[in-house]
Amino acid sequence: MGDSYWAGVASRVNIPGVVLLVIGVVACFGAPKLAPLIFKNQEKMVLPMKVAGLLLAMIGALITIL
Repeated sequence: MGDSYWAGVASRVNIPGVVLLVIGVVACFGAPKLAPLIFKNQEKMVLPMKVAGLLLAMIGALITIL
């Protein structure tokens, strides 16, 4: 049961959903370190970057689940 169960689970995982989930989590938790690299006004952009990462993670989770 072990090999066939995990093979079935792996075959149902949606790769774009997992990619969005990982990118969202990295953007959300890494916002304080990533914002200075991407934006000029880093203090004001940390919160919007965290919100965008949260939205990406939620969309990725929904795609993966459904």
